[in-house]
Amino acid sequence: MPKESGPANDDSSKQRGSSPRKNALWGTITVLILVVGGFLLGIPVWNSMGIETQRCEVVSAEPMTSSGGSRGSASTKGVLIETSCGKFELSQGVTRDTQEEIAASFVVGAEYDFETGWFSRVVMIDLLDEIGSIRDYRRVD
Repeated sequence: MPKESGPANDDSSKQRGSSPRKNALWGTITVLILVVGGFLLGIPVWNSMGIETQRCEVVSAEPMTSSGGSRGSASTKGVLIETSCGKFELSQGVTRDTQEEIAASFVVGAEYDFETGWFSRVVMIDLLDEIGSIRDYRRVD
């Protein structure tokens, strides 16, 4: 006996396409990934905007290494600076060969002007309560 064809017995339409709800979900996920990815890729830009200078007294400065990636495969050399304004990280221009010398150049008890960008100041320090990175610094005489 031949199989009847018709809407009740035709599953091929379900296999060919997906539901509008599923398409909307994938569209939302794609947009979310693009927005988050764009924000993360834009961090250097966000950190070069809204630069402000804070005058702080140095409490301590020591070499540090930040690890990232798979099993700490990527590491960044830097200097952790504790101040009266909070903790800062200096990594720009710091290498394995210079980090001890740069850390030792900070005078405990002296005041420094630290420049921070918008991302470090607002997102890292204020929102996430993490260590912000400084763009530049100079000792106040």
